[in-house]
Amino acid sequence: MLGAMRQGTSLWDGAVLALLAALSATHALYFSHLADDAYISFRFAANFADGHGLVFNPGERVMGYSNFLWVLGLGGLEALGWRSPSAAPVVGIALGWGILALLYGHVRAAFGSRVVAAAAAALLATNATFALWLAGGLEGPLFGLGLTTAVVLALRIHERAPLRSFGVLGVVFGLTAWTRPEGVFYAVPVGLWLVLREPTAQRLRGVAVFAGVVAASYALFLGGAWAYYGDPMPNPFYAKYHPLSLEVLSRGAVIGLWFVEGYWGWPLLVVGMWAGLCGRSLRSPGWLPVLLIAAFVVFFLRVGGDGQAYYRMWFWMLPMFALLFGEALGRLSAQGDRRARVWGAAFAGVVLVFNLQHSLIGGELERVRRDESLGQDAVLIAERLAEAYPDARVAANNVGVLSYVSGLPVLDMLGLTDRHIAKAPGKPLGFPAHESHDGQYVLDQEPDIIFYGIPLAYPGKPSRREVLSVAYPSDLDLREDPRFERDYRLHYLDLGDGRFSPLFRRRDRS
Repeated sequence: MLGAMRQGTSLWDGAVLALLAALSATHALYFSHLADDAYISFRFAANFADGHGLVFNPGERVMGYSNFLWVLGLGGLEALGWRSPSAAPVVGIALGWGILALLYGHVRAAFGSRVVAAAAAALLATNATFALWLAGGLEGPLFGLGLTTAVVLALRIHERAPLRSFGVLGVVFGLTAWTRPEGVFYAVPVGLWLVLREPTAQRLRGVAVFAGVVAASYALFLGGAWAYYGDPMPNPFYAKYHPLSLEVLSRGAVIGLWFVEGYWGWPLLVVGMWAGLCGRSLRSPGWLPVLLIAAFVVFFLRVGGDGQAYYRMWFWMLPMFALLFGEALGRLSAQGDRRARVWGAAFAGVVLVFNLQHSLIGGELERVRRDESLGQDAVLIAERLAEAYPDARVAANNVGVLSYVSGLPVLDMLGLTDRHIAKAPGKPLGFPAHESHDGQYVLDQEPDIIFYGIPLAYPGKPSRREVLSVAYPSDLDLREDPRFERDYRLHYLDLGDGRFSPLFRRRDRS
């Protein structure tokens, strides 16, 4: 009879997880958005699969990505014939299911309530940030799964845990840092929490093992990057870097508030509810995700925020909020008081509604739809460009789709994949990742074609004034150099559907 009860419990849990998986996949496909930056990773993966190495342009060794394991995995799939634009969303959704299952299983075991576990996992499945970036083509699902796995493992390390448990935790953190380099910093609050929770000699030895494994893994990554690229840090780090200043911190704070305001304040509501119900006890397991959220906020402020749609970088903190959500609901459920359970249900309902509304209304949804339309146009522009100028060297700002689809050598005027521009001085503080520039250097390379601003499709041939009306700092650089006017003329790429894409073509190669 006991076996039958366990089987029934397992079947019910499986049914709940299946519903959550279906919800998250449907939610992700509802957005169906691949970011242009994702195509940069796709380009590295394709070149790796084709035998050119982990490079953006064959022959140029620049680590123009910050997601090594993600690029490596996509490269393996490219080698098997599964192209990244179709593979990345599928893999991302599958990794998201792993996060949901891990979260559900942990909360279910901790509080013995299927309803509480389902509510905690639903916080992710109903979240627009989680949904968009499951299928957005970037490493968020892999990095999020790594951090969630590490936190759950740390929460399960008991006072007499063998040293190998700490070693396994170190391996997980090492792999997480190979996915995104800043993953190593999250090992610090985890190690601190492990020590403070059980400050015994055995625990200190375990944390020493954990720290040693993380350090060795990270040193191996940095050494490999240095040997292959001549620099241990990803090039986007230099392209986005600003010295610490009040302006950088202020920009990070403003962009961080977009996340809180966009979701009608539920992140603060969840943290506040957890703090009121559980946070007074230093033994509360919720202190670990709180420490990780705090570490993330410090990092987010330091880099000045991130400008991707639907608050991309907050993706990997969403499971931490869900753990706090689950603990708060579990505490209310465990009280056995009907009033407490009503309050818990009301709290869960409000949070989930505030969470879900962002998928249906708001400026971010409009932005995603606009970006998706621009992305589809970029694919067409890249295809026509490769047909019309199969031997051209191109300079552009938005290089992801353009480079991957056309297969042409592309000079990144924003510096994400160009070492010189990434480290060029005089970078203004503006929109994140769109500030690096060196127009003189771009013109020194004598590209055959320059895309000014964003590659766009117009329902006719726009005037020169219209083409030059919107610009990044990298474009303004070009206009200040007399060679741009002298050596390049406005040209229109016929897209074959009554629309044209303006570009500047070098006069001596017309």
